[in-house]
Amino acid sequence: MQMTLIALGKTQSRWIREGIDEYVGRLKHYGKFQFIETPDIKSRSGKPDRNWVMQEEAKILEKHLSGVDHLVLLDERGKSFNSLAFSKHIEKLQVRGLRHVVWVIGGPYGFDPRIQTRADAQWSLGPMTFSHQMIRPFALEQLYRAHTILRGEPYHHE
Repeated sequence: MQMTLIALGKTQSRWIREGIDEYVGRLKHYGKFQFIETPDIKSRSGKPDRNWVMQEEAKILEKHLSGVDHLVLLDERGKSFNSLAFSKHIEKLQVRGLRHVVWVIGGPYGFDPRIQTRADAQWSLGPMTFSHQMIRPFALEQLYRAHTILRGEPYHHE
């Protein structure tokens, strides 16, 4: 199963980039994995309108969603899992025979309604709000942890 994590906007911080690179490298040992950062949305006129930003982000996302079997939006209002339940849910996606599953980290205003409508699920990494930069290594680490749990590897300690 091809897995992709898409993050809207670029990462500026070197230490966050290092965390991303670390877990992307680890995830590639478990199959086809891709991490995509999209360009930042820039308004030509001062402070951008929230709806305009979400619409522009939706246009960018739609270019990456061709051929996607299952789309999961990472959103604080989504369903929460502990690490074991998260790994079991990923296993269920694999057993279903899906070819390509995509998780998306939204921009600062959330997701445009047309992306929300297209999504198969919304998952939360917890009730706290995290910056769109910080959530990237957190999400990657949880995907990695889920795969180590599924393989019975010693990374996860109960």
